[in-house]
Amino acid sequence: MADISEEELRILDPKTVADELRKHGPPRQITMNGTTAWLVSRYDEVRDCLGHPGMSPAAAYAASQGQTTPVSGLFEDTLPGTNPPQHTRLRRLLAKAFTTRRVESLRPRVQEITDTLLDRIAVDGQADLVTALAIPLPMQVICELLGVPIADRTEFHQWADLMLTPPLDPDTAARSQDAATKLWTYMEELAEVRRKAPEDDLISDLMSAHEDDRLSHREVVATARMMLIAGYELTGSFISNAVFSLLSQPDQLELLRKDPALAGRGLEELLRHAGPGILVVRFANEDVEIGPAQIRAGDQVLLDMDAAHSDPAHFTDGERLDLTRDSGMHLQFGHGIHYCIGAPLARVEGQIALESLVRRFPGLRLGVPASEISHSKNPFIRSLTALPVEFEAQRPAG
Repeated sequence: MADISEEELRILDPKTVADELRKHGPPRQITMNGTTAWLVSRYDEVRDCLGHPGMSPAAAYAASQGQTTPVSGLFEDTLPGTNPPQHTRLRRLLAKAFTTRRVESLRPRVQEITDTLLDRIAVDGQADLVTALAIPLPMQVICELLGVPIADRTEFHQWADLMLTPPLDPDTAARSQDAATKLWTYMEELAEVRRKAPEDDLISDLMSAHEDDRLSHREVVATARMMLIAGYELTGSFISNAVFSLLSQPDQLELLRKDPALAGRGLEELLRHAGPGILVVRFANEDVEIGPAQIRAGDQVLLDMDAAHSDPAHFTDGERLDLTRDSGMHLQFGHGIHYCIGAPLARVEGQIALESLVRRFPGLRLGVPASEISHSKNPFIRSLTALPVEFEAQRPAG
């Protein structure tokens, strides 16, 4: 396999990168910008890396080395940016906010937000589902969960987008850092308001934990900022990916139309087939043996999620979308201690979005040929920049 530079990884279309990297073989080394990294692509070995205590997410490893964590320090003092024992304490406190029971209690509100968003586009007969549903749905949900006022949410979205823009040049890096600082300052002020006058939201809950000296003020602010961005970016990407996959494969869409309840099980297959994670980065904290590979402390490891999710040892005809497939073993939410704590909420949002779209717009179809759909150039995250669709316009109620 040809060496792939870091710059190529940044600018190539994600599918092109995945096709180049995909190979169901043992862990192997590639060169990126003069630096050697391990590439792991078989399901069992990817799962082992995700769950191995000797492997850290990039943010946690950077923090352990005294370096600034990626994305303008977004992950400092958060779950993705820490290892035990700090990680264990943070996860124990945050787990209370994302229990299955608590998330299920949010289902009516998620449905209400979804219905309102679909009401806005129903009369038009066309929409960009990225900006009309995929992004605003999880954004509104996470803002309500945290307690962010409605008036501030547009500005939040702008800051988040700037933070997540790859810093390919000094100007972009400076804008990203400026947005990170503004978002930090805002969250810090909101946390102080909630400390003095708690409300029924997650920031108030986190501040209560702080009062018991279980969570530092910095951890509260860092966690709230990280959750705001992670709570909408990845879920929004998945919703748009899922809808595009269904509209591109009419036989699978028809299955869902005939049985909207299939959205629950089908959601896991869509996560496997079109989840946002393409490449996941890990670093070895110690010497680690993964399959036949002897990975040394400090080595960088790239986990090819697309390859793992099409590994023939676990998925028959894995390149094909099959909503009836049992895909509960997918790794889109991770594995081990760094398993995504927000997974239950993401599942509820995705399921409701898909069920509602199919029920509300039975004639939903792509507004342009599939080949013209615009994909993000980020090779690590699968997402769409726009998803134009068409459907039968509906008269406004009343």
